[in-house]
Amino acid sequence: MNCKLCDRMSLAKEKKYPFIIHEFKHSFLQLGEHQYYPGYSILVTKDHYREMTDVPAQMRMELFEEMMTAHQAIQDALNPKKMNMCSLGNVIDHIHWHFFPRFSEDPLFNNPPWLQMHLFDQNKVSDEKRDEMINKIRAKIKQ
Repeated sequence: MNCKLCDRMSLAKEKKYPFIIHEFKHSFLQLGEHQYYPGYSILVTKDHYREMTDVPAQMRMELFEEMMTAHQAIQDALNPKKMNMCSLGNVIDHIHWHFFPRFSEDPLFNNPPWLQMHLFDQNKVSDEKRDEMINKIRAKIKQ
């Protein structure tokens, strides 16, 4: 199987992926490589599952808690007006959740973040900004 997120999780497990915010039991929280929306992060399961129904029941409950912990940490670190969260899997069928902190001053605040997707690559984050944002969110993770 050729899965971009499996490859990224392998790097994360080897501590070779510099965007990792936190390692949970079943997932990694990572800062998005673009920061069109400041604080954009992704929670990715360590193992490849295509659908939530493929995940063992106990692990599903634990993943939900990891997702809530990630959500709360991002919210506490950045104090957005709203947090948009989604899990689609149409492009990469490895379970993951996108966290988009949304602020009043966001371009097109009332629109879904995906409508700005064509601008994401223009907002790659520098190493310095990446580390600053990672540390800001990491400091708020409560377990």
